[in-house]
Formats: sequence, C-alpha cells, structure tokens
Amino acid sequence: MQIVDWYHASEYLTPIAEAAFGANTAQAHEWLAQARTELWDGRIQDVIQSCRSLLSHTAARPWIEKAIHYYDHHECRMNYARFRQLGFLIGSGTIESACKQIAAVRLKRSGARWTLPGVIATAKARAAWLSHSWDSLKPSYAILPLAD
Repeated sequence: MQIVDWYHASEYLTPIAEAAFGANTAQAHEWLAQARTELWDGRIQDVIQSCRSLLSHTAARPWIEKAIHYYDHHECRMNYARFRQLGFLIGSGTIESACKQIAAVRLKRSGARWTLPGVIATAKARAAWLSHSWDSLKPSYAILPLAD
C-alpha cells in the first residue's frame, strides 16, 4: 500500500494561501485550516475545488496549478481518513526515525565495512533490540552471526 506523506502533501497549500491572501493574514490562516482539514479527511476533490476557487488570484495561479496536478495524480494514495482507520501512519517521520536509528547509527560507523548478508542480519537484530523484542529471537540465537 502506498501512502503519500500527509505533511508533504499539506506543504502545497501554504504557498497558495500566502499568494492569494498574503502571508500571516486571517484569510490565509482560515483558508489553510479548511484545506488542511479536507486533506486530513482524505477529501482530495474538495481540496482541489478549494484550490480552483482561488484561480482568480493571479499570483497564486502557478502554485494552484502545481497543487491540483499533484493532488489529482496522487489522490488514490491520500485517503488519509481510511488509512488512519486501518491503523496506518500517514506521516513518514516514524519511518525516517527508524531508518536513522536502525541503519545510520549502527551501520554507518567510522571504518565499518559490511557485506549485504551482514547488513541485513545486523539491521534485523538492531530493530529487534530497539523494539524490545530481542527475546523473541531466542530460538534463532544459535544461527545468528556473532560479532568479532
């Protein structure tokens, strides 16, 4: 299943609000809050319509066209209300943090050299350790590679 990061998708809205209404104006904040709510609820056609309603603002037109294209192209990956209901994450921050904690911290140490099987085994072991499921590996201890 593919899910577009909600925070990334919402970033398309701020330049539209600022170009149409002015940065930090009450109108910009109001429009932005409404558009983000529509996005949060996965109502992408409503987001697109909200953007289209501002096409008369010439300064906002390039941002609007870019956002409409993006939202239209990725709509099937933005059903955020459904994804949340199914228990999926709609932001990539948790995954990015996991990548940093599992891979970068352990595998990118100074002087480290890895084979692909070594990287895979170490990443799995590190993930088990960080998720407090190390004990679930006990049946596999005998076949786990040992560090020298």
